Amino acid sequence: MMNDHPERSPDAVRVAPLHPSRAAPAGDLLAASHADYPGFVHLFPDPARRRRVVRPFMAATAHDAARSALALVAEDDDGILGVALWMPPGRFPLSALRKARMTPALLRAAVAARAAFPAFARVGTTLERDHPPGSFWYLQALGVHPRAQRRGVGRRLVTPVLTQADHHGHPCHLHTSDPANVGYYRRFGFAVSRPAIEVFTDGPRYIGMTRPANVAGA
Repeated sequence: MMNDHPERSPDAVRVAPLHPSRAAPAGDLLAASHADYPGFVHLFPDPARRRRVVRPFMAATAHDAARSALALVAEDDDGILGVALWMPPGRFPLSALRKARMTPALLRAAVAARAAFPAFARVGTTLERDHPPGSFWYLQALGVHPRAQRRGVGRRLVTPVLTQADHHGHPCHLHTSDPANVGYYRRFGFAVSRPAIEVFTDGPRYIGMTRPANVAGA
């Protein structure tokens, strides 16, 4: 897995594994960075309600990744700047036990989501089914604080895992419902592999992107 010692840089941004005890603030950042995410906006048009659903869900997801996979956090002296939730090969889809541990948070999200919760849950089920077979690293979520834009925070949360994946010959995969993200991930060697995953009958489609193993050496 990753080195437990924080990565230090000249501009004082540190990258290190996220401890499970810090899942709540990490979830807050991920929820804020996904405030306008097309899939969430489609399901929860009201911003306040969207926050009430997405925050507990993201916190639970961050806690699961910190405990059972790999969660990376970037921060400076003023707080958290970015979070990346990575699933090593064999850790996605989640096991029944890991899903059971998330149940209390999902119940809070369900109360806030009300009638839209079945559709919200269906997103996860659909993306699990779409996950390619084989030994893939999976980028479950990536979020960067607005004050950290253009500081290379996202790159620092992505490239260490890509390097590790290349070293072991593992491809990487991700899903996004925001077409604006496609160009960003292409910079890291990802290419669109699934251009239109239908999750909603009348909403945005998800996009699958895959990065082949050892792309850096190609």
